[in-house]
Amino acid sequence: MVLDTLNKIESMVLNGDQNQVHFKIKSCIQVLQQSEGILESFLNKKDIKEKSDVLIHIFGLLQNLFVSIDALYDLTKLTMSNKYSINVNQNKNLRELKYIRNDIVGHPTHRTYSTGGVGFSLFSIPETSMSLITYETHFFKQKFHEVIKHHIKTEELIEDYQVESKMIISEIHTHIRKAQFQPELSILAKQLLQGIQLETFDQNLLDRIKSGYLANGDISKDSHNRLLWRIELLTVLDKWKETDVEKREFIQFMKEEQAYKIYAMTSNIESVEPQFIKISHPTLLVSFFRFIREDEQREKYIKYLKTHDHPYHQADLQELLEDSKNNLRVRKLLTWLQKQTSEHHVFLMGSALEKYKSVQP
Repeated sequence: MVLDTLNKIESMVLNGDQNQVHFKIKSCIQVLQQSEGILESFLNKKDIKEKSDVLIHIFGLLQNLFVSIDALYDLTKLTMSNKYSINVNQNKNLRELKYIRNDIVGHPTHRTYSTGGVGFSLFSIPETSMSLITYETHFFKQKFHEVIKHHIKTEELIEDYQVESKMIISEIHTHIRKAQFQPELSILAKQLLQGIQLETFDQNLLDRIKSGYLANGDISKDSHNRLLWRIELLTVLDKWKETDVEKREFIQFMKEEQAYKIYAMTSNIESVEPQFIKISHPTLLVSFFRFIREDEQREKYIKYLKTHDHPYHQADLQELLEDSKNNLRVRKLLTWLQKQTSEHHVFLMGSALEKYKSVQP
C-alpha cells in the first residue's frame, strides 16, 4: 500500500526536469521505499543473540528510521510547502527515537549544573537485544548517583513508524491530487482569535475549522497533523482553570498564542498573508525573561522544559528552581510547571518559556 502510494506520488510530481528539487524528491522516495524492506529484514532476524550481531542490526534499524523520518519531513515540505502533515513527536516511541539520535547515538550529552551535578546518557548494551533497546541517563551530584532507564520495544517502534508514515504519505498524495484550499478557514481562525482576545471562546467555530480541514484534505481523524494538534491544544487550554490571577493571565496568553498559530497555519495553507496581531506577554513570563537575561548561562536549561518525558526535563527544571530562590515570580512559575502532570500542559508552558529566544529585550 505504502509503496504503491509512493509510486503514484513519484509519477505525479516528477516531470522529468533534471533540477535540484527533482533529485531531492527522488532521493526521499527512494529512502522511503528502501525503508520498508529494511524493516521487514530486521523483523525476520529477531532470533539473533550474538551481541555484536544484535548491535549492528540495532544500529542499522536506528539509522534507517532516522533517515526515513528525515525523508518524510523533506518530502512533505517539498510537495506541500509546509510540514503540517508530519508531527512524529506526538508518538512517544518516535519521540524517544529522537532522544536516542541526539543524546546517545549522535553525541552523548554532558550536562553540567551550577548546583553541583552532571548528567549524561548512554546505551545499556548488556540489556539491549533485537526486541528491546535500553538506554540510561545518569545524574551525579556529590555522592548521589541516579540512573534512569528507558526501554523501547523494537516491534512497537517499527509499527509506530509504519502507522505514522502511512498516514503522512497518504496526506501528501491527497494534497497533490486535490484542488487547493479556498480562503475560508483562515477567516474563521481570525474570528476565533479575535474572540479569544476578548476572553470569549467559540467552540463551535473551532469545530468548524477542524471539520473543514479534515474534509478538505481527506485527513484521518487519527492523524497527528500539526493543525489538528494545535486545535487540540487550544481545547485543552480552554478547560484549564486556575484561581490565581497571574496564572489565569498566563493561560490567556497561551490561548492567544495557539489561536494565532492556527490562524497563521490556515493562512499559509490557503496562500494568504496573515495579519500581524499583537499578543501581550503576561507578568510571569516577563519576569522569567528578565531572569534569564540576568545570566544567559541559564538559557541552556530552557530547551527541554516543554518535554515531560525527556531525560533532562526534571534536572534542568530543578536547576532553574534552585537558581531562582530569590525571585518569587520565577519560582512561582517554575513550581507551577513542576506540578503539571499533563504532557499538554507541560508542552504549552515550556513552549512559552522557550519564546525567550525570539523576544527582543
